[in-house]
Amino acid sequence: MTETGGQQFEAEIREQPAVLARLASSHAARTLDGAIGAGDPLFVGSGSSLFVAQLAAYAWRRHGRRAASVAASEAWSQSAAYRGATVVALSQSGRTADVLAALDALEPARTIALTNDLTSPLAQRAGVVIDLLAGPERAVPASKSVTAMTALVLWAAARAADGDSGPAADLERSAATLSTWFDADALPEMTLAAALLEPTHSIIVIGAGYGVPVAAEIALKIKEASYRHAEGFGAGEFRHGSTAILDATRGLVGLVDESSRETVGAVLDVGRETRAVVVVLPAGGRFAPLYWIAGGQLLALALARRAGIDSDTPRGLQKFLG
Repeated sequence: MTETGGQQFEAEIREQPAVLARLASSHAARTLDGAIGAGDPLFVGSGSSLFVAQLAAYAWRRHGRRAASVAASEAWSQSAAYRGATVVALSQSGRTADVLAALDALEPARTIALTNDLTSPLAQRAGVVIDLLAGPERAVPASKSVTAMTALVLWAAARAADGDSGPAADLERSAATLSTWFDADALPEMTLAAALLEPTHSIIVIGAGYGVPVAAEIALKIKEASYRHAEGFGAGEFRHGSTAILDATRGLVGLVDESSRETVGAVLDVGRETRAVVVVLPAGGRFAPLYWIAGGQLLALALARRAGIDSDTPRGLQKFLG
């Protein structure tokens, strides 16, 4: 066990409140909303960016707008359905080969890039480029770029639905709340959760609504940072057969907010009955996914440290796939 691994990863996690505050003061959401206009956006990404793309499409649909998402690596197989669409391409580096290849396959009528690098190949190919304002991200597991993308698409979806500018104030409050949590209890809480989960053979992350793609994102962070097996599921679908795997060897992490309490709670109850190790990440408000994502990042960091793994540079991985 080491308390020193993942120093860059932890530092970038802790930068997130400042990143979100900068985003709240920007015109990024208005730019994204305006660039999409009345069209039906197709959100495209890989890895963490794919899960944000899925959340974005869900947010647009939740607000009564048509939208879809596709894994960049699979865009070639679905290009006939989406060719000529308005594509929102998400990539922290702007250099992900799968995302660039997806643009070749999809031949978008308009490309909107959400990226952390305004000089990247993706930015150069896009008609509209939106800076995530996250600053350089050096640890391999993405952190602040993920929450920046998430905040941006949630805010823009609200604007697209009814011109709601209220999320700016909500995002500022969320940034302040995250900062307070980081300065006080966040890492100790997630370190305790990691100690509880350490003996388990695998970790299951469940959510509902926005929590479904976030569950997959947290599972990815756990895998890449700590090498532990983890999978994300929608809580409702997990009850259709997958609850059979729950026993004392499994960890079960539940993402709970006002809208998902009943659905996720039903699975957590089964977990407790089967003696699974249950951890709950509660959140609330318009930007609840930000708290889940940040908590999941700290959990992955703590699990890695307990395993003696430097999560800044996980084996076999690099910052982007070229």
